[in-house]
Amino acid sequence: MLGPLRRDPAWLAMAMAAMAVLGLFLVWPLANMLWQSFAAPGSDGGVGGYTRFFSEASYREVFFNTLILGLLVTVSSMLVGGGLAVVVARCKFPFAGLVTFLPLITLVIPDVVVAASWVLVLGRQGLLNGWLEPLGVQLPSLYSWWGLVFVMTLNNYVYAFVAVLVGLKSMDRNLEEAALSLGQPLGTVLKGVTMPLLLPSVFGGALIVFTHVIGSFGVPAILGARTPVLAVKAYNEFVSEMGGNPQMQATMASLLVFLGAGMLLVQKLWVERRQFQMESGRTPAAISIAGWRAQAATAAVLGVVTLSMLPVLVVLVTAFTPSIGPVLHYGGFTLAHLQHALVRAPEPLYNSLFLATIATAAGMLFSVAVAYLIVKRRSALTHALDVLVMLPLTIAGTVLGIALINAFNGGWLALTGSWVIMALAYFLRRVPTSVRAAAGPLHNLRDSIEEASMSLGVSPIKSFFRVVLPIIGPSVAAAAVLMWVTTLSELSATVVLYFGGMNTMPIEIFQQVDSGRLALACAYSVLLLLTIFIPLALARRVFRLKVGAIE
Repeated sequence: MLGPLRRDPAWLAMAMAAMAVLGLFLVWPLANMLWQSFAAPGSDGGVGGYTRFFSEASYREVFFNTLILGLLVTVSSMLVGGGLAVVVARCKFPFAGLVTFLPLITLVIPDVVVAASWVLVLGRQGLLNGWLEPLGVQLPSLYSWWGLVFVMTLNNYVYAFVAVLVGLKSMDRNLEEAALSLGQPLGTVLKGVTMPLLLPSVFGGALIVFTHVIGSFGVPAILGARTPVLAVKAYNEFVSEMGGNPQMQATMASLLVFLGAGMLLVQKLWVERRQFQMESGRTPAAISIAGWRAQAATAAVLGVVTLSMLPVLVVLVTAFTPSIGPVLHYGGFTLAHLQHALVRAPEPLYNSLFLATIATAAGMLFSVAVAYLIVKRRSALTHALDVLVMLPLTIAGTVLGIALINAFNGGWLALTGSWVIMALAYFLRRVPTSVRAAAGPLHNLRDSIEEASMSLGVSPIKSFFRVVLPIIGPSVAAAAVLMWVTTLSELSATVVLYFGGMNTMPIEIFQQVDSGRLALACAYSVLLLLTIFIPLALARRVFRLKVGAIE
């Protein structure tokens, strides 16, 4: 079970410590939550929570709403993101390079900021309805199925775009050329050669989109009052003034875990049966296009980039717009909202920066050590560690928050009501991507380099710091920046865990939107975006780190 770790007591101790951390703060809370969902006594055989859930129409509606929303947004995101990836990968046309910034733009803009901006544009009193009102035209309500699907597609299409683009760029074009040389029509080649090779990337992207959508809180909480979903319903049950129902909280949270894990299992089984191996060859060349085709492709890219950037532009304008209560007076200018956010009530900014810094520092130390153990000290123990460290990817933020609250609400380790439990949630949420970022360059590092250091009498730990860490340093630094900026925008776990005096920026924005004070919400959004994009710009321009964009 221990394998190579037997020869390295220091690394063995580190592996055991990492397992203990994940076991205590991840496995135990989740197991405790699952137990609560099953633990009701009675004639139903201990499945009281699930019996009630599927027997009551209001709960069944929430479950099916979640599934339908996940499927609709997944399909629309794959069409938008996948179609854009195909056009960009296979064609040359003006402005095609703009798509390299799409992941940077879309992944780090908080959901709550996106939802608030679209309320300002397409809401009942939004800009577009205001322009159309003299014409007697009114848009359908944004607080509906179409509004949820539209906004969440713009929030999630980038996952499909990146997955399909990477799949297309990794193909060997010799395979397509061979099929064409045999006289096969292009349609048959696409169906028989290209699509089978691309399926793993398509299903991988679809899985990421689906798990993000079913666990999303910010957009459904703001736009989905008429369309309740599991993540929001579990939160509402949790904060109910009547005390809620602890078992139903656990049941809904557990169902989200089952959905995420089930989709991961289905995708894994499906893709593994359709694996194809290719010799390294030539990436399919992009073909220059002109005329109406180039114009259509350029319009598509500019349209997607504009829609992705629109939330930032709307927030910037509204933050400086005078307002009286919920009424905005566009055309004017004021600094009052920013003054309030920076001077009168800056605590959310300080809290966000503090928690993000703590979580990132702990997360990167943990991630580098775990990545090294998984890649360079392979054994049954590190394989189990690899599985555990990826588990948070399938867990919604609200689910993790509820699990942590239930597990650490008392007893020998009472964390509820402290900043520690919030930083812990951020740590657990972001560690999987940080581990993968640190593991990437380790796969390309020859064992002989480290072994040469140890053969000279340098201990394994010192060899790691002197040989391994400098090589993977840039990737680790890029992962740290990405972890820090995405932690700043975390809402779904925070909304369950925060307490008086520990409002973060996303929480403050959410509360201001909920109260109708959109100008003040935009002022806090501007500060949040600055704390996100300034470090990203410094990382990319000054330190030349590849963070967030496709190079």
